[in-house]
Amino acid sequence: MQLEYICDMELVYREESLYTDKFLLVRPYGGEEGTGYGEGDGSVTGPRIQGSLRWVNHPHRRSDGTMLPDAHGVIVTHDNAIILFTLQGRTVFEREQGKQLLSVLFEAEAESYRWLNATFCVLEGLIDGERMRMRARVYVCRSDLV
Repeated sequence: MQLEYICDMELVYREESLYTDKFLLVRPYGGEEGTGYGEGDGSVTGPRIQGSLRWVNHPHRRSDGTMLPDAHGVIVTHDNAIILFTLQGRTVFEREQGKQLLSVLFEAEAESYRWLNATFCVLEGLIDGERMRMRARVYVCRSDLV
């Protein structure tokens, strides 16, 4: 397996008028476990994809504090193509910083981005827990098998 770099993503939670925090975490069982919700905007830059994005995350929080992101969103590329994406995996926090290892699936209708429909991608990223901002790098997984 080889990794091919395709883009960087920056995702920032936005504040909503319905609630005061950028990210909601509900812990209904009295412990650390719970479910979260947040929405945000961001950007994509890189050799294969460039544009702006909007996303929503509905993660589960384990009792050990590890977050299991379940983010879905849309990228509007610099050439006005639409790409949908899904991010899932793990975020482990150490102090106020989270390290992310996520799978990424893209879907595109535009001919110039249809190659994404047959790819499996991985993301490595860091979350600044204080600013609620994620910086990440996305790679296509290329198989060595013939």
